[in-house]
Amino acid sequence: MEGKTNRTDLLTVIRDRTYGLMDNFRRVLLTCDLNRMLYNQPLWKHIYHAMYWFDYWCCTPQNFVGADFHCVDLHSLDIQSNVVVTQNDLLQYFERIRFKTTDYLESLTEDQLNEVVDNCDQKSRFECILGQFMHVGFHLGNVNAITIENTGEWPYVSARKTDDTHGLFEE
Repeated sequence: MEGKTNRTDLLTVIRDRTYGLMDNFRRVLLTCDLNRMLYNQPLWKHIYHAMYWFDYWCCTPQNFVGADFHCVDLHSLDIQSNVVVTQNDLLQYFERIRFKTTDYLESLTEDQLNEVVDNCDQKSRFECILGQFMHVGFHLGNVNAITIENTGEWPYVSARKTDDTHGLFEE
């Protein structure tokens, strides 16, 4: 008798890990000092930069929703902005991205993962999603490092959907 493995399909894993990644946006928004500076930009701008590009690439540019408060170059970490974005603004944008991403991932099929989509720099849907794991992880890691320095507490980092039940900081 051959042994059976209980293998989870790829899309289930992608969804679970993406929902965990998205929860990290919520966590950094609730734990960091949004006005603290890093690389000559306030932390809110680092978070917005990561959110903007997650919104743009994760579900392909065709599904980009954008933030109501967006203005020219607000997403650029190389250009100073004359506006201030609040925690509430970012949380509202996060919710729009969360709903859009959930709808997109729940309708996605495994066959579609390898499709190269128009306006995606010849990347497949899977490459767009995976690329955002690297990009978001880098930026939110920087923000969390500043939070650790400010508070002496280590923000909890979600890895999967069920991690959203944990508190904001490691215990």
